[in-house]
Amino acid sequence: MKKNFMVWICIVLIAALLVGCSGGGNEASGEEGNGGAKRRESVSFATSGQGGTFYVAGSGIASLVSSKVDGLQVTAEVTQGVVENVRLMATGQSEMGFSYGSTAYNMQRGLAEFEGQQYDGLRAVANIHDGALHFVTLERTGIKTLDDLVGKKVSVGPQGSGSAAVAEEFLTGVDLFDAIDIQYLGFNDSASALRDGHIDAFIIGGTTPVPALIELEASHKMTLIPVDEARIQQFLEAHPYHVPYTIAAEAYESISEPVQTVGYTVIWVANEDVPEWVVHEMLQVMFDDEGRNYLQNVQAGFKEMSPGIDRFQHIALPLHPGAEKYYKEEGLM
Repeated sequence: MKKNFMVWICIVLIAALLVGCSGGGNEASGEEGNGGAKRRESVSFATSGQGGTFYVAGSGIASLVSSKVDGLQVTAEVTQGVVENVRLMATGQSEMGFSYGSTAYNMQRGLAEFEGQQYDGLRAVANIHDGALHFVTLERTGIKTLDDLVGKKVSVGPQGSGSAAVAEEFLTGVDLFDAIDIQYLGFNDSASALRDGHIDAFIIGGTTPVPALIELEASHKMTLIPVDEARIQQFLEAHPYHVPYTIAAEAYESISEPVQTVGYTVIWVANEDVPEWVVHEMLQVMFDDEGRNYLQNVQAGFKEMSPGIDRFQHIALPLHPGAEKYYKEEGLM
């Protein structure tokens, strides 16, 4: 009897030890999620080329949230831009990233460059900022209006980039695309080709001031071609996900008065299957005072970061559940 009793005591002690070890292992693995499971998530954030503003912005987000959110590792991925970004999300190669409002709109519906590639799994997270289409030439060309571009060589940016997609959309929408000799050069190559006289103008999208244009006007007298009011209205009526935009006179030394143009919205989207807690806690970190200050130091465009709920409703892009939870908690919807 005594021997049997000692055996049972040993079994109980061993079982207790195993349970204790199991509990200790979970504590070491990170913060608890639902049901006591420990959270671990690695997220790919699609941005742009390594020299692009989206890569800088995405790297800032990745660094901030990876250091502040337990169990989360976000990596900023080098891509060709927003068109590729949403394709990477559609194929499961990235979980979230930057898009234009127009890009997400077209992908959901299988329109434009996404014909036959419809994907309705994108979910809105936040509006990052607005960007402007800059129609750039040099004073020596004598080009002053959009009509002066007819028959000229104009670069719209590299194929696959969001800037090129919006430029093509605009030129097509105002019946100029087929009247212009379209070139697809990288942004630095576009500036070089303009300086060397190989093209007559180029179109580049970005928040003002665009660094490449600051560099260009340092050595050449630059001209920004305004978009006339009639074409602005024509374009926005057909493409409600875009916005009017005024480039301030102080943005560039080469201009002395505001320049009217059209703009696009830069948004943050995620796949619908990204866990709710990931998006919710990323927003908590990014929207608090410390997070905002950090991101604004990374890139000035983050000053405009907002929920963007009205814009998402306008283009019928559903909110990610994590974003919806956060905005409701903050009384923003």
